[in-house]
Amino acid sequence: MSFLHPAFLWALTALAIPVLIHLFQLRRFKRIDFPNVRFLAEVSQQTRARKKVQHWLVLLARCLAIAALVLAFAQPYLPGSAGIVKAGPRAISLYIDDSYSMDGQNTGGRLLDQARKGAQDAVMAYGATDRFQVLTGRFEGRQQVLLGRDEALEAAAQADGSPYTRSLSKVMARQREALATSDALTKRAFLFTDLQRGITDVDAWTNDSTIPTVIVPLPNDRRDNLSIDSVWFASPVRRAGQNEVLHVAISNHGSQDLVNVPLRLSIDGEQRAIATFSANANATVDTTLNFTNDATGHHWGVVSISDQPVIFDDRAYIAYRTVERLRVLLLSGGDAEGDRAVEALFSGDSTHLFMKRGFSEVDLAALEQQDLVVMNALPEVPSGSAQALVAFVQGGGSLAVFPPSNEDPARYASFFGQLGAGTPARADTNLVHVERIDLEQPFFRDMFQSMPRNVDLPVVRERWSIKPAPGSDALLRMQDGSVYLSRTSIGRGSVYLCASALAESAGNLVRHALFATSLLRMAELARPMGSLYHTIGAEAVVPVDGLQFDAERPPHLLGPDGMDVVPEVRRMPGSTGLVLHDEEMPPGSYSLAYEGDTLMLLAFNLSRRESDLSAMSVEELKTALEARGLGSFSVLDEGAGDLSLRLAELDQGRKLWKWFIVLALLFLAAETILIRTVR
Repeated sequence: MSFLHPAFLWALTALAIPVLIHLFQLRRFKRIDFPNVRFLAEVSQQTRARKKVQHWLVLLARCLAIAALVLAFAQPYLPGSAGIVKAGPRAISLYIDDSYSMDGQNTGGRLLDQARKGAQDAVMAYGATDRFQVLTGRFEGRQQVLLGRDEALEAAAQADGSPYTRSLSKVMARQREALATSDALTKRAFLFTDLQRGITDVDAWTNDSTIPTVIVPLPNDRRDNLSIDSVWFASPVRRAGQNEVLHVAISNHGSQDLVNVPLRLSIDGEQRAIATFSANANATVDTTLNFTNDATGHHWGVVSISDQPVIFDDRAYIAYRTVERLRVLLLSGGDAEGDRAVEALFSGDSTHLFMKRGFSEVDLAALEQQDLVVMNALPEVPSGSAQALVAFVQGGGSLAVFPPSNEDPARYASFFGQLGAGTPARADTNLVHVERIDLEQPFFRDMFQSMPRNVDLPVVRERWSIKPAPGSDALLRMQDGSVYLSRTSIGRGSVYLCASALAESAGNLVRHALFATSLLRMAELARPMGSLYHTIGAEAVVPVDGLQFDAERPPHLLGPDGMDVVPEVRRMPGSTGLVLHDEEMPPGSYSLAYEGDTLMLLAFNLSRRESDLSAMSVEELKTALEARGLGSFSVLDEGAGDLSLRLAELDQGRKLWKWFIVLALLFLAAETILIRTVR
C-alpha cells in the first residue's frame, strides 16, 4: 500500500491526545462511609475490572478512528501497473480510431461507438483539473491542444468516421508531441482501436517511460467484407459510339465463397449495366461491365455492390471524357508516297480529324490542339519547331518521326538530343528484315495475342542507326538486333522514332499491315485521358493538364451535398495540378468550375487500406510487445463494463481512502456504544 499524500501521516501524532486524556483523568471520586462492606466486596471488584476493560476499549476505538481519518487524508492506494502515483494535475491523451473499419461490430455494438464511450469513461476517471487531448485520424491542428474535462467529453462525443487511415506509430508521435507541451508530472496515452493489421506497425513503436501507453482493443466479430478495389477501361480512349469494356477488381476479404453477387454500373445517374460475379474466400476477381458510349463530353459513373455493415468500399466513382474524333496532323517534308499513305489511313476514318501542313507552314501555337503529330521526311527540324514539338509531347501529345530518304542524319542531331536520343547515323543499305515484335510491351500487347513463327514483317532497304533515350521501349527490332521502332516517354506524352523512311525506296512499311495498326495505335494512345478517379488523401497533386486559371480567380471543386472546395493551383513545366491540402472530402463526382463554367469532371474515392478487416489479436500484440521489449505499453483486454474503474486503477491504483472513512465511522460508532455501556 502506498500514499498519495504521505505528509498527512504526521497527523498520527494526534493519537497521543486520547491516550493522555485517559492517563490523566481529573475526575475526583467521592467517599461514602458504609457500615458493613463484607457483602459488597465481590461485586465491587467485578465492576471495577469490567470498567477498566471498557475504558481501554473506548481508548482503542478513539485511536483507531483518528488513525483511519489520518490515513484517509493521506489517500492510500494499491499501486497499479504504473507503479507509484504522483500527486498533482495529469495530462492524458486519448486516440479514437475513427477510420471506416470501425464501422464493424461486436457484441457491444458498433466499434466506433464503443471507442467514443471508452474515451469518455477515461476522461471521467480523472479529476476536473486534469488536461486531455482527444485525437482522431483527422489530425486536425486543434486536436493538439490540451482541453479541460468538459471540453474533452464533448470532443470525444463528436468523433465520427473519417477517410483517414493512420498508422499507430504516427498516432503515438502526435500524442507525445501534444503531451510534451504540458508540465504535468503524470502523463499517459490511450489508444482505442480495432488493431487492424494495416495500421498496427509494432516494428515502428518505441519505448517512452515518461508517457506510458495503454491500448484498448475493440475486436471486430465479423471480418467478412467485399471491396471494389480498382476500375479501369480496356481501351485508353473513350469515343462516341464505341463499345466500352469496364474492368472491375473486387476482393473478398472473408472466409466464405460468394456466388452470383450483383454488380451495377450507373452513368450520369442512369443504370447502364449489370452483372454478377463469384469470388472465392480471400481472393480477388476481375469482372467486366459492358456498355455503349452514346454521347460525347464529360461523364461520371459509379460502380456499386451491396455489402453490410462496412460499406465505405462498396462504391467506386469514375469520371471520364468521350471524344468525338482524334486530331491528327501530318507535317510533310515533300515525300509524296509517305504522305499519301498517312493521309489514306486517317482521312477516310470518321473517328479521326486529319490535317496536313508543310513543315514551314505549320502554326506552332496550334500544336497543342492535336493528339498525334506525324513528321514525315522533314529535311531538318528548326530550333523553334523542335522546342514547340517537345512542349507538345510533354503536354501529353504523341509524336511519330519518320526520317527523310537520302538526307544527312546529322541535321537531326540537335532535335534528337532534345528528345534524349543519341546522334543518328546512316547505316548500311543491305536488305534487312524486321525480325521481332515485342509483345511484352503494352503498345502491341493488346493488338496481338500471339505471333506466328514465320510471320511476314517489313523489309528495310535504307535505314538510320538510332539510339533511343535510356529507358525507351524497343517496339520493333531488325535482324541485326538494332532498333527499328522505339517509344520514349517524355512528360505525359510519347515520341516514336522509326529508323526507316516511308518512301518506297527505303522499304515496304507503308504497304505492310503493321503500318496501319502502328499509327492507329499511336493515335489511340495519344493525349491520355487521365485517371478515372483519384484517392482522397493519397495524392498530393491532382493533374488537370490543358487548363489555365487566373491567379486572382481560382477554380472551385463542386461536389456532393453542396461541397465547395477551393483548391490551390500549382503550375509545373508542361502541366497544371490542383493541391487539396489533405482536405476532408466525401467520395463522389466533382465538377471543376471556373467563372461559372464546368471545365471537367473529377471522381474521388476513399482509400481501400481499411477494406481488409483482419486484425491482430490481443495475444499476438502482447507477444509482439514482449519480443521487442516495449515495456512502456500495456494492453487492457478486460471487458468494457468496468472500463472507467480499470482505467483509473491503471494510473491511480486502487484507491482506499473511502474504505478508511467507513472504518473511521465504524470506530466512532463503536466508541459511542462503549461509552453508553460504561455508564
